[in-house]
Amino acid sequence: MIPVISAYSYVIRGVEYDIPFRESIVSVLPVVDEFVIVSDPRFKDGTIQAIKDLHSDKIRLVEQELDFSDPGIDGHTKAYARSLCKSKYLLQMDSDEVLRPKDLGKIRKLVDNWKNSLIVSTGVINWFNGNHFKMGSAGWTKERISVNSSDITHGIPVRSRIQRGSVYYAKSDSDGAGYIDSNGRPLSADYTIADRIHPIKDIAWGKDSIWIHHYSWYSLPRKWQMKPTWQFFWGLLYGKYKSLDDYTASPDGEDVDFWETSRCRDLQSYIVPITNEMREPTIIKPIFIGHPKIMKDWLKRQLVYNPSKKELRGGIKL
Repeated sequence: MIPVISAYSYVIRGVEYDIPFRESIVSVLPVVDEFVIVSDPRFKDGTIQAIKDLHSDKIRLVEQELDFSDPGIDGHTKAYARSLCKSKYLLQMDSDEVLRPKDLGKIRKLVDNWKNSLIVSTGVINWFNGNHFKMGSAGWTKERISVNSSDITHGIPVRSRIQRGSVYYAKSDSDGAGYIDSNGRPLSADYTIADRIHPIKDIAWGKDSIWIHHYSWYSLPRKWQMKPTWQFFWGLLYGKYKSLDDYTASPDGEDVDFWETSRCRDLQSYIVPITNEMREPTIIKPIFIGHPKIMKDWLKRQLVYNPSKKELRGGIKL
């Protein structure tokens, strides 16, 4: 019997950076037949063992050494994980994203009543600096659920590629990981299963709406600690740097050592950049949106900035 739903994702340095990859996997397992997750065994921070410790027969852990000189590494790794899935329908998750329990049945209902769509978008709730909502971050929806077809993958669209020798870089209109077909043409959702919401006004959530909680920006000190790594990856994608050494030697370069524990700044050094970020008008404090309960322990561990007291504090209470 062909499994119905596969989820796929990848994670590196998940334990070191306290990425909620375990919560992400566990939140998805009840609705999928398998979860394919790729991780690089060269990182020794305990991420791979943590995945094994979840002890689920649904998890298919793939240990794969990644190419950190590849400008399209994000999209190519997602494409690789996707290619290993066996199910009829596929759910793409990032390692810092979590499903709400109330949406599990909606996903099953969606695939049980699947019509002519190839790709379906769900809603995205972008948490920012604790109990704040970044309304302008990455849009309201994102392509997430699709049919398992060899003509659907991830990568840099042909129209956005810049070729230098045998290497493809991306123009600024591509994040290098969006959906494309086998010819490199960009793909977008032909159906969206999320009503537009406003986190301040109590606008009813559609009964079939699916919303994924995104925690990349929840703890800004954690995000700033990861900044040199991601600054290198984005620079590599857009052709600003050709290698890690090229980035380190650049005027913007900060020391990045993939194979050792990253260096942590003094906590007070985060205050100024976080204060500046919190001035963005798109950042508001929601009233009617809460966190999935599975995030309780993770939230307690996170440092967030209190603008009124100008200090860092622990996570919020659920």
